[in-house]
Amino acid sequence: MRAITRALPALLGTAALIGSAVTAATVTGATTAPAADGPAVPIERATPTKIMPLGDSNTAASTGAREGSYRADLWQLLKADGRPVDFVGSMVSGPTTLMDPDNEGHGGWTITGIQDNIVGWLNTYQPDVITLQIGTNDMYDDASAGTAPGRLSTLLDTITNTRPGVKVFVTTIPQLANADHYSRVAAFNATIPGIAAAKVAAGKSVTALDANIPIVQPYEFVDMWHPYYGGASKAAIRWYNALTGVQTTRLEAEQSANASISGAPTRRVPNVTNSGGAKIGYIDAETSFVKFNFEVGAAGNYRIRVRYANGMGTNCSHKVSANGGPQTVLVYPSYGWELPGTVKIDLPLNAGKNTITFAKGECYTELDAIDFSLVPTA
Repeated sequence: MRAITRALPALLGTAALIGSAVTAATVTGATTAPAADGPAVPIERATPTKIMPLGDSNTAASTGAREGSYRADLWQLLKADGRPVDFVGSMVSGPTTLMDPDNEGHGGWTITGIQDNIVGWLNTYQPDVITLQIGTNDMYDDASAGTAPGRLSTLLDTITNTRPGVKVFVTTIPQLANADHYSRVAAFNATIPGIAAAKVAAGKSVTALDANIPIVQPYEFVDMWHPYYGGASKAAIRWYNALTGVQTTRLEAEQSANASISGAPTRRVPNVTNSGGAKIGYIDAETSFVKFNFEVGAAGNYRIRVRYANGMGTNCSHKVSANGGPQTVLVYPSYGWELPGTVKIDLPLNAGKNTITFAKGECYTELDAIDFSLVPTA
């Protein structure tokens, strides 16, 4: 990834706390629906859906656990569903949890930089879907920020005119700590739904979403521009919701309102690569478990997507059960303690209150969060 070369001030004070934390579960932020012919990334497709992640350094990210990108968790979520996808682009970057690292994320680039190159990329890679996050590097001064919405509109026209039928998903950009930047970002983000709506009125498939709105806490940012993977995971679930039409609910394992723990030395462990800034670790004893408590509106088969960390260098497992029923062994591949992965398990749940219990299995795995929904069918 090409790093931004400007000096970056530290993320300080309460500016990063402005706004309210909204779970991807309840609000996806999408302002226009995907085309009526089904989700942009369906489960059953004869050939993989080609997705071009397009943007700046927040799309590119880094190879380790520092600067996060939504691409890593999004790929894992799509893989867990069995959706055939192929990320495409001229760049290769990302952590080992992202086994398809192709993208068009260019560190330090503005909307104009993407505009100058997009036709060639589209003709070369011919994506079916584009996930677009761009504009952060246009927020340095009033003049650049003021013209950014117009340039974004032109970019969307270039994309949809060059490749008719492509489905474009365009998100707001992450908020910044500096007061001047904050107001510029807020003004820019406010224009995106209207820009997308105008494209839809012109017969183009453009969907706007607020993928970055849940990322508000100082511990979720490496600096004032880049989220850690913990914050990026919250954006990823919103991308997943928008691309698939599946609405999920996230429960943080370390929050006592969501889950209870038992069996010393099991405990909460702060960690910036985890959603919510912490995880449940040391699920080490035979009596150790983490029990989620929550309600669903209807009985049915539910998909539980588990965000976890396994640094043992080999597959580990938990024994998982719903409502005290039979245990199923859930296996976790090893990526490292600082690089969470995602696996899924489908369980029958009751209307109303439910529990899902993760008990110790083979070796050791830490739990970050679960995202659940009815099992997708499309």
